[in-house]
Amino acid sequence: MTDLPPRIELLPLKAALPMGLDGETTVLVRIRPLDLPPQDGPRPPLNLALVIDRSGSMSGHPLAMARKATQVGLRKLEAQDRVSVVIFDDEVELLVPSQPAENIEHLCRVVEGITDGGSTALHAGWLDGAMQVAGHLNPQALNRVLLLSDGHANVGKRRVQEIVPDVAGLTKRGVSTSTIGLGTGYDEDLLRGMAVAGDGNFEHIEDPEQLPRYFDAEFSALSRTTGHTVSLGIEPNPALGSLRQEVLNDLARNDLGRYQLPNLMAGQPIEIVLTLHVPAQPQGVDLGITRVRLAWTGRDGVRRKMRAQLNLPVVSGEAYDLLPENEEVRLALELQRNARAKRDAVDRLDAGDVLGAQRVLRSRREVFGLVAPAPAFLRSQELDELADLERNVAGDANVARKRAASQSFDRSRSKR
Repeated sequence: MTDLPPRIELLPLKAALPMGLDGETTVLVRIRPLDLPPQDGPRPPLNLALVIDRSGSMSGHPLAMARKATQVGLRKLEAQDRVSVVIFDDEVELLVPSQPAENIEHLCRVVEGITDGGSTALHAGWLDGAMQVAGHLNPQALNRVLLLSDGHANVGKRRVQEIVPDVAGLTKRGVSTSTIGLGTGYDEDLLRGMAVAGDGNFEHIEDPEQLPRYFDAEFSALSRTTGHTVSLGIEPNPALGSLRQEVLNDLARNDLGRYQLPNLMAGQPIEIVLTLHVPAQPQGVDLGITRVRLAWTGRDGVRRKMRAQLNLPVVSGEAYDLLPENEEVRLALELQRNARAKRDAVDRLDAGDVLGAQRVLRSRREVFGLVAPAPAFLRSQELDELADLERNVAGDANVARKRAASQSFDRSRSKR
């Protein structure tokens, strides 16, 4: 497959700056990976490790659905792919060593024999899966560990600050990690942290019945990935003075201070909302306000980069006031504010401030209902989610925390 460069769109909330006034302008950075062209041959290869928690808490229906989901994933593989299966409780077992994706029905029968066990050696299970992937690293493949767990790590390394650096280290070697938290007993801070450090996805699934559908969607997404290890640098124009900036999305930064973005997937835009404080400027021609630098590694293993620049005219205050807002930018801004309110509610819950968490969610729901130019289905979904979280923070804070963390993560990374 020939790598196709994405398009970068820089869309301001208003298409000008007001003359002589300090102020903030909101910008939507939209990255559009191009659709994949028709292919005569096979898609690029996958090199995967499926790492399945089989601890005692997975007993019964959850483990049955995990087996079924793994079989769904195995049946999505093609001849050019590699796969391994690791299972763990207090010990780790390499159920299927890394091998070409052949004789899939035999592998499915092996998976069908997985039974539940004891405690949760999550780090050791993940590491064995990562080593299986690393042992057959292919620069032209998507090399990934897919970890499923319903519990807290309680054997070996257990803490976020112990495990996440190991994940980041393997990511630098080319092995990415996605995580799935099943039910309400897992450690969302750990699984989310592993996914961020692992350049992968994090998914919260409450009902085991959803697992096969999720695996189907995840494997379809893997086949549409056109770029990984994606970063975005934001470069305000220093000639204009102090252009302070703030990114509303909750995104980690890499060692160079650039924002880590999700993988580029064909046909799925990535949206980042930022605000720029621009010092007062005289009326005049278009000014270069900021540039962005996008970098990614293609499925051919080649690192690429591209830049785009936003220019805006400076107009009189009267002309500025008459300019309409871009409704796409306004909607993206309000959606990221919803996500930020959910993160704020989580922080308040962690501090024991249940009433404060409810106030944040209630206020945000009222504002969104008034100002967001959202389609009816999206408006309804967002309002329902905020109302659901507001109800749950007082009744089941654990569920509310997991839902809020997952929804905020997905919105920040344009998965919603």
